[in-house]
Amino acid sequence: MIKKVAYLSATVAILVLSGCSSKEPTIDKTANSSMPSASSTIATPATDSSAKDSNAAISSSANTNANTSVNLTAELSSIYFDFDKYDIRTDMESALKIDSDLVKNKTIKLEGNCDEFGSDEYNVALGLKRANAVKQALINMGMSADSINMVSLGKSNPVCAEQTKECWAKNRRVEFKLP
Repeated sequence: MIKKVAYLSATVAILVLSGCSSKEPTIDKTANSSMPSASSTIATPATDSSAKDSNAAISSSANTNANTSVNLTAELSSIYFDFDKYDIRTDMESALKIDSDLVKNKTIKLEGNCDEFGSDEYNVALGLKRANAVKQALINMGMSADSINMVSLGKSNPVCAEQTKECWAKNRRVEFKLP
């Protein structure tokens, strides 16, 4: 029984430690790809004039709220991290302070993201650690912990797909999202 526990512990330790290298990968300059973008529009027809007026009022109100959220989201900065790290860099502290002031009394979602290196499991865990680091900093700046939700997207949500150090650095981030 003790041998089984020791074997299982050793196997788990090997899997956890083999998730990501501490050495930053080299750049393959021959590979160059880009991410396609997609957009869609949904139109909803109204059946009579009173429904049109009602829909217009609702749409106007929804657009105002959506525009406010979109405008605020556009003002928020992503918080970037170093390779294989989840501590907040000193050059990101002022951006985090500005973001904190903008979302002080709002409910937000923090999305942790990683570059393409490491296993899926490792990157999901790292993305969550990054989101949690930003959450703790926001709490220290006076935000309520109950108003902050976190999610890790791991390496599944890149903003850049080029094979360069600059591109990989853009993917190591935490983004602020408003519901």
